[in-house]
Amino acid sequence: MSTPADLSVIDVETAQKGRRITADYIADALRGAIVSGQFADGAELNQVELAARFGVSRVPVREALRQLQAEGLVDSQAHRRVRVRGTTPARLVEIFALRGLIEGWLVEQAVPHIDQATIVTARAINERLRTESDHPAWLELNREFHRLLFSPSGAETAAELLEPLRQRSERYTRLWSRGNGVHRPAETTAEHDEILRLIEAGDAAGARKATEEHVRHTCEAVLAAGRKSAQ
Repeated sequence: MSTPADLSVIDVETAQKGRRITADYIADALRGAIVSGQFADGAELNQVELAARFGVSRVPVREALRQLQAEGLVDSQAHRRVRVRGTTPARLVEIFALRGLIEGWLVEQAVPHIDQATIVTARAINERLRTESDHPAWLELNREFHRLLFSPSGAETAAELLEPLRQRSERYTRLWSRGNGVHRPAETTAEHDEILRLIEAGDAAGARKATEEHVRHTCEAVLAAGRKSAQ
């Protein structure tokens, strides 16, 4: 039997800011709660309770849940029951593998267009990553670092494909981060340094390979943390 999700964690007021389409801000709020690990795997998202929480009808709630299902974050089951989608180690490896391929390709495409100012900014972010102790804040900085390197590629489709993969993988990075070894600033920043060195040298193929290895190492750390959390 599934456990109902604690809907009190949803920040409705923040989600509504700047949103014109109701289904979109509901999807954003639920996505944020799922990716941040506030909802457990298998937690049930009751449509009636969600509608009451957001002060809307069930129509935009259903549309929001369809968006999340398309992104692989929830499953729709019999009798319109929707649950937060869980994962298996094999599926998580697949998600990270696809993420690594896309991130590596994006960096390779970006290298000819990355200027010195971008490298300086990336190094400054990496220095902040060395000392940031709050894991959620550290993850946001890490995302900023990688977005900075991907952006010059101009590859919008690849970036769109990457985002749901990052969300699904980061969910478990956040869920299993406390005391289980996922937070590894020394290793991560050293790998970032190597990626930046290769970019500055104009070695696009090398930067791609280093990025793919970087994602693989993160996957290994997340899987190890998952095994610890299950003990």
